Amino acid sequence: MDAEITALLQKVKDAKRTPFWQSTPQQARSGPTLMDLLFGPAPEVARVEDFSIPSSNGHALPVRLYVPSPAPKGLIVYFHGGGWVIGTVASYHPFTAALAQRTGCAVLSVDYRLAPEHPFPLPLDDARAAITWAATQAAARMGAPLRTLIAMGDSAGGNLASVASRLHNESKPARRVDLQVLAYPVADCDFDTKSFHEFAEGYLLTRRDMMWFWDQYQPDAAKRRDPLASPLHTPDLSASPAALVVTAGMDPLRDEGEAYGERLRQAGVPTDVVRADGLVHGFLAMVNYAPSAGRALERMLAAIGTTVARAT
Repeated sequence: MDAEITALLQKVKDAKRTPFWQSTPQQARSGPTLMDLLFGPAPEVARVEDFSIPSSNGHALPVRLYVPSPAPKGLIVYFHGGGWVIGTVASYHPFTAALAQRTGCAVLSVDYRLAPEHPFPLPLDDARAAITWAATQAAARMGAPLRTLIAMGDSAGGNLASVASRLHNESKPARRVDLQVLAYPVADCDFDTKSFHEFAEGYLLTRRDMMWFWDQYQPDAAKRRDPLASPLHTPDLSASPAALVVTAGMDPLRDEGEAYGERLRQAGVPTDVVRADGLVHGFLAMVNYAPSAGRALERMLAAIGTTVARAT
């Protein structure tokens, strides 16, 4: 573990903040996020636009498009983390701006509806709408051909990215998703894995926090094994795009993410599963703070670069 991660965990312990599982959703959203505290300022991107696209039930889905200069090499549709309850496009702005700058791809950051006000499947509806829009209309908005389409997300956002991209590809669209990049994704509703017990407390995300997030997203525990909520239970994953799954070595979600990567492999999906040892949940916020987090991001950027290079 980097010294910076050790120091961060001690600061969190000393702060004695109210845990998510003892908060209301409004209280959970009121404080600064790890991204606010650790990432640093956003780099300049040639063009940044806020607009909305249509989603289910007449919802106007807010999105933010980053278009680097020169012409973008592809498009990354990004879904932020936060247990389906917290997080916004604005809070992830430094990261998504950096993602556009460092990959040369445009980035579409999605402000999907949050639970419990908008529980399952509404956040997934928004994820599907964003990918459909990206595949059919993004090129005109970007001002460049859509050579590569990538779905990316962290934590609950990784869950949405993976499920939505599989459903999109299953529909046999004219433009498929080429790659999914998942950082410490939520893949199941099982709180009894080895990693859930080993890292139940003291590593930022706790076991009880994750139970609370699920209570907001899908209050009916009997329905949480629905493959659209828990993709590890999907009978057939073969339509999924190629995948990079990066887990954190000290994260309650580690085991389900790695099990999901193995299921993708078994379905014949080209998949790399990388465990970032010594890191905790939420490490994308730490890439400018802890060297090991920066190295984990480099692995994701390399996968994106390889996919982009194949399309050019």
